Amino acid sequence: MIRQDDLRARSPSLPLPSAAVLRDYGIYLALLALIAFFSARIPEFRTWDNALLIVLQVSVIGIIAIGMTFTIITAGIDLSVGSLLAVAGIMSGLFAQRPETPLTATLAFTVPILLGLLGGAVNGAIVAFAGVNPLIATLGSLTAYRGFIVWFRVNPIYGLQPYYGVVGQGQVFGLPMPVLILVLLAIAGWVILSFTRFGRYVYAVGGNREAARAAGINVALVTFAVYVISGFCVGVAALVFTSRLMAAQAISGQGFELQAIAAAVIGGASLFGGRGRISNTIVGALIMGVLFNGFVMLDVPQPIQQMFIGVIIVFAVWLDAALRRRRH
Repeated sequence: MIRQDDLRARSPSLPLPSAAVLRDYGIYLALLALIAFFSARIPEFRTWDNALLIVLQVSVIGIIAIGMTFTIITAGIDLSVGSLLAVAGIMSGLFAQRPETPLTATLAFTVPILLGLLGGAVNGAIVAFAGVNPLIATLGSLTAYRGFIVWFRVNPIYGLQPYYGVVGQGQVFGLPMPVLILVLLAIAGWVILSFTRFGRYVYAVGGNREAARAAGINVALVTFAVYVISGFCVGVAALVFTSRLMAAQAISGQGFELQAIAAAVIGGASLFGGRGRISNTIVGALIMGVLFNGFVMLDVPQPIQQMFIGVIIVFAVWLDAALRRRRH
């Protein structure tokens, strides 16, 4: 009988463990290479102010991408995050625009998170309990959420009360609040996926749904929960985004779903499910932030930027599919 180890030893191609290591940790080298390239080409790129700008720009997408990673690990996806962010941001802005009282301030900070949880629960119920394909379900909710908020409030909301800016513009020990929130959520997501029973269930459901069900895991409940987590992250991101701009618009969040998916996929999360790391997702978001920032400084046209990011996403998905075929 020929063992699998013997087959690997006879293969002239790159051994599977080396390919897996390259897939999981090559993005760290890619990030360092991009930083080195743009630093050499653009003196302004290597300033502290620009580094802070990149991290601030990445914070909102990074927060959304954390929740997206949970859904992708279960072989799902959430296309509604950008539209849900607009809904949560508008509703938060309506309260933040009113004269400051304990009630309006509390609602301004809590309503976006509650709406994020509600939107995530709706998506989760449709996917987990109604059995609708995640792509179709969240594409429908993307359209519904955006249509609702444009109908509800097409005009932007300005003149938000000064207290509201503490979340998006404040600092703690010199660290911007959006970055601190991103770090805290990333740590929480890492702990959940790495050290809790629920985290193991998430990977099990994404790896083999039927095997997870046979092992006694409530697949529907786990699936529902990851969309609630995604919605929670969107609610937090909506609060940070609206507070940072001190304005709320119905067009906010357009394209954020693709950027969040790209951050997770570039970070090594498999669209086939069963694999993904929060730390790698954050690095994927940083790679995109560095690329966009460097391209702007080099005056690269916007269509070329989008094309380049698209090529990276396609390559990441192709690499994941190729490694998946080799494992099988």
